[in-house]
Amino acid sequence: MKQPTLKDAALALQTAVAALEKSLDPMLGKLAQLETKAREAEGFSEDRVRMAAELDEALEARRRREAEFDTLSKQTRAELDMTIAALQQALGGNTDG
Repeated sequence: MKQPTLKDAALALQTAVAALEKSLDPMLGKLAQLETKAREAEGFSEDRVRMAAELDEALEARRRREAEFDTLSKQTRAELDMTIAALQQALGGNTDG
C-alpha cells in the first residue's frame, strides 16, 4: 500500500475544508437572516419609543387645549351672564314673564 504524501494530505485537507464550508453555507445564510431580522426588530423598537413619545406630546397638547377651552367656556358664560343681566336691567329690571 502506498503511503499518503504531503500532497495527498493537502488535497484531503482542502477537500475537507471545502465540504465544511459547503455544510456551513446554510447556517451562514440563516445567521444573515437572523441578523437582518434583529436589525429590523431594533428599528421597530426605536419606532415604538419615538411613537410613544409623540403620543405623550399629543396627549399633553390635548390636555392643554382642553384646559384652554374650559377657561374660555367659563369666561364666555360669565360674559353672557353679564350681558343678559345688563339687557334685563335695560329692559326694565324683571323679565321673568
